[in-house]
Amino acid sequence: MDAKTEIECKKLIHKYYFYKQTGRKIKIRNKLYCIMSGDMQMWIKNILKRWGRYEIKEEIISISFDAFLFCLERYSIEKESSLSKFFYDATRYFLLMKYAKKDKVRLPAEELHEILKIDNTPINNVFDNLLTIAEFRDCLTNDKEKLVWDDAFMSLCDRTSDKTRTIVKNSRYGTGIEDSAYRKLKKVFISQIKLIMNVKDKIR
Repeated sequence: MDAKTEIECKKLIHKYYFYKQTGRKIKIRNKLYCIMSGDMQMWIKNILKRWGRYEIKEEIISISFDAFLFCLERYSIEKESSLSKFFYDATRYFLLMKYAKKDKVRLPAEELHEILKIDNTPINNVFDNLLTIAEFRDCLTNDKEKLVWDDAFMSLCDRTSDKTRTIVKNSRYGTGIEDSAYRKLKKVFISQIKLIMNVKDKIR
């Protein structure tokens, strides 16, 4: 995605969050997807190829739209400097959640570690740990809690570990959860994820 296209997409995302009318939001969302769909389908095909998976064209298109919605719900205009990098990273995470339990994908340990970006994760056990995380997430019956879970998981990535992460307005995540409750729930989920991944807090 070139710089001009990324700027255009960011403007559309601003409008998407600004407008409250469902009809307008859907139109903007669809326009945004039309612009990004080519890149997202290319990313998905390349990622799945590396993982030893093949999907027909129609399935790639379907997956790309689901991945797009997943990324859009979690994208923060204030926090993310690169839209394409965030959407690519979140798309890989989405594909992991989609395929990890259903299929034995041939995912290189190095790439899995790169996606997870969690310090001190034992490489030999990381895939089993990922399955546990996916299973735990599926146990959450509330979709709003799943959004908080995903935010907690991605907050453990290296790309944000050296920054002070701030909670974006709840409307951006679409959770409708009060800020204090959101923070508490996210803190609990981070602790659970670290426990599953056997990650110890760094001693300062």
